[in-house]
Amino acid sequence: MTPADAPAPFVPLEGLAAIAPPEVRDALPLGGWRMDALHKLRLPVRDVAVAELGWLLDLRVWQAYGRHFAVSPRDVLAAPDVLAHQHERAMRADLAYPVHLCPWRGRTVILDGFHRLLKAVLTGRETLPAMLLGEEEFAAIGGLREG
Repeated sequence: MTPADAPAPFVPLEGLAAIAPPEVRDALPLGGWRMDALHKLRLPVRDVAVAELGWLLDLRVWQAYGRHFAVSPRDVLAAPDVLAHQHERAMRADLAYPVHLCPWRGRTVILDGFHRLLKAVLTGRETLPAMLLGEEEFAAIGGLREG
């Protein structure tokens, strides 16, 4: 294990919003929603352009060096050998499984699927299958509306 692979201390999903850096808190809906409920949703799947989600590659959403929110997918692109754990997770990701998206603050964001996005970039994919949650579905998984 390299220093970059050192895991961060466990923090429940609902506690991550409190420790997220401002740019992540501003970009993603971190509070309230439940991953288990998200994975139970059965929504239509459509292709989304990887380029439409490219801005998300700059968000520090992953742990490394024993810290949460330490590296971005773009960091992994730049240093796959140093950030081998996240690179390996991306390469194991199943691109047939849709990413989960929702509108947030005027942009389309990923709720679940950052490793799939990175794998799509690494393998030259132009589109990804995606499920897009509307307000009703977001509320159904416990998500809080902004404002």
